[in-house]
Amino acid sequence: MFEILEKDLMGRIGVLETRKGKIETPALAPVVNPAKNVVPPSEIAGVGFPLLMTNAYIILKNYGELGAELGVHRLLGVDVPVMTDSGGYQLMIYGRVDTTPEEILRYQEEIGADIGVILDVPTTLGISREEALARVEETLRRAERALATRQRRDMHLVGPVQGNPFPDLVEYAAERMASLDFEVYAIGASAQLMEQYEFPALVDTIVAAKRHLPPGRPVHLFGGGHPLIIPLAVALGVDLFDSASYALYARDLRYMTESGTVRFERLRELPCSCPVCSKHDLSDLREMPREELERLVALHNLYVLKEEIDRVKQAIHEGSLWELLEQRAQAHPKMMDALAKLGDLAELLERYHPVARQPVFGLFFKSTTSLWRPEVYRHSKRIAERYEPPEADVLLMLPETDEKPYTRFGPVSRLLSAARERGERIHLVVYSPVFGVVPVELSELFPLSQYSLSEYLRRDPERRALRGVVEYLARHRGRYGRAIVVVDRELVDLDVGALEGEVEAKELELRVVESPLSSADLEEILRAAST
Repeated sequence: MFEILEKDLMGRIGVLETRKGKIETPALAPVVNPAKNVVPPSEIAGVGFPLLMTNAYIILKNYGELGAELGVHRLLGVDVPVMTDSGGYQLMIYGRVDTTPEEILRYQEEIGADIGVILDVPTTLGISREEALARVEETLRRAERALATRQRRDMHLVGPVQGNPFPDLVEYAAERMASLDFEVYAIGASAQLMEQYEFPALVDTIVAAKRHLPPGRPVHLFGGGHPLIIPLAVALGVDLFDSASYALYARDLRYMTESGTVRFERLRELPCSCPVCSKHDLSDLREMPREELERLVALHNLYVLKEEIDRVKQAIHEGSLWELLEQRAQAHPKMMDALAKLGDLAELLERYHPVARQPVFGLFFKSTTSLWRPEVYRHSKRIAERYEPPEADVLLMLPETDEKPYTRFGPVSRLLSAARERGERIHLVVYSPVFGVVPVELSELFPLSQYSLSEYLRRDPERRALRGVVEYLARHRGRYGRAIVVVDRELVDLDVGALEGEVEAKELELRVVESPLSSADLEEILRAAST
C-alpha cells in the first residue's frame, strides 16, 4: 500500500497506492472548493499534482444525493486520486457542523473518495489543557467507531492526531492512534502555528507525533501549504500536505516565492519562470481585471508549490535535504530557530538517516548550522562508543587537509608512508573542526572523505577539533607511549593555549609542534617533540 523508496534525514520518497492510481510522496494536495474554484480542478491537476483534496461536508450540503450519484471525480472533472475532508475544519472554525461522524464517513464512501478523513474534533491554540484532552479522547472514540463501521476497504482512511499545542497530548494521541489500523495518519491543528510563524513549535508537534506513529505508514500534515515549511516538515517525516493557501493568498494578491510571500503591489519584477510569469509581464498583469489577476496569481502559487515539492524530492535523491533546510532557514529568524531544534534532535534524525547511499554525493559544511547534521552526531557517537585504537608507541595528531582520503593523498598520506617505512608503531589521527577526530584507518568511510568545509569553519568556531583532541587523549591515553599534536593554523586554527590547559588539567602527556603540514617531515616532528 505504501512503499518507501529513498530516505534522507527522516524524509522519504515513497509510493502510496490508491484505487485511482499511485501517488509519489512527498505530495501536496491543493484544496478545491467543490462549489467555487478560482482555478478549475482539471487545470490544477494539469500543473502536475497527483492528488487533490476537497471537502465532503460541503459536497453533502450543496449536492446531497446528486454528489453520491455523480461521484467526487466527475463532480470535480478530474481523473486523479481525490482526498476528502469530513468537516473538521468547519468544526474548528464555526464550532459545529450539521452532520454526524457516521453520516460523513458513509458519504465519503458513497462519493468515491480515494482517501477519506474521519470527523475529528480539532484542538486549537488558546484552549485549556483539559479541553484539549477532551477533544483528543473524543477524536479517538470516533476513530475506533469509524474503523468498526467502515464499509469500503478501497478508500484509505485517515486517523488524525490532535493535541496541539500540548506536545505531551500529541504524543498520547499518536500512541493511541497508532494502535488503530489506519492506512494514513495525519497531524492536526498545525495551520495556526504556521500562520503565526511558530516554526519551532511546529517541529515539536510533528516530532511528538512521529515518535509514535507506524514508520511504514504515510503521514499527512493538515494545512501545510507554504513552500517555506515543506522541506522542514518533510525532513521530519511528513509525506502528504494539503492547503488552500494558493487560492487564499491569491484572494489578497499575495504572490508566493520559495522563501516567503510578497504582496503583488510591491512587485517590481516577476522573480519566477513558471508559465504564468513567463507569459505575462508585470504591466500586463496590473491592467487585468481583478478576477483574472486572482486566477493567475493562484496559478502561479500552484506552480511554486509544485516546484518546491519537486525540489525536496531531488534533495532526497541527492542526500542534500539538510543543505536545503539551511537555505530556507535564512528566510526567517523562526526558521533558523526551527533548524536549531533539528540540531537538538540529532539522535532521533540519526536513527532514520541513511548511513550511505549510491551514488555518493559529497557534503558541504558552510557554517555552524552544518555541524548539526546527523552525520556529525553519528561519527562522534561511534568514535566514543565503538572505536578502539591500535596500541602504538606514538600518537601523531594532524590537522585535516583538503586532500582526502588521507590514506592516499596529500601530506597526511606522505607522513603515513614515512611512519610505515620507519618501522616504529606510529598511529595517525586527523583532527577536524567538523568531525572532531578521524583515525586515519577510518578515513575512507563515508562521509569522512566526501565533504568540503568553508574557511570560516577552519577557525574551529565551535571548538570541535579542540574537544575532539582532548576527549580522544583522555579516552585512549593508555594506548600510546607519547602523543604529538602538529598545529598548522592555516589548515585548522587550533587553540593551542586552550589545548595545553585542558591537557594539563587532565594530567595527560602531550607535545605540541607548530609546523606547516605541507612541508612537515616526520623525523623533524619526532625530533621537535623530543626537545
